[in-house]
Amino acid sequence: MSLSNEEMIAEIRKKLNIVNQGLLDPDKFQSSNHEEITEIHEFVMSKDSFSPSEVTAIADHLGQLRQD
Repeated sequence: MSLSNEEMIAEIRKKLNIVNQGLLDPDKFQSSNHEEITEIHEFVMSKDSFSPSEVTAIADHLGQLRQD
């Protein structure tokens, strides 16, 4: 079963331990590109840990996909 964009964003946010969770509000990703979010989700879930620069890069990319 495929996860919705909102579910994937919530899981990404939790796994990356994002401090400012408002930056990755799942509701802002409802109509975003599902394939891109799926790819990011799969990448994030496949790793055990992330460097600070990786977290920043992932958050920046997700910020570009956000629908304000």
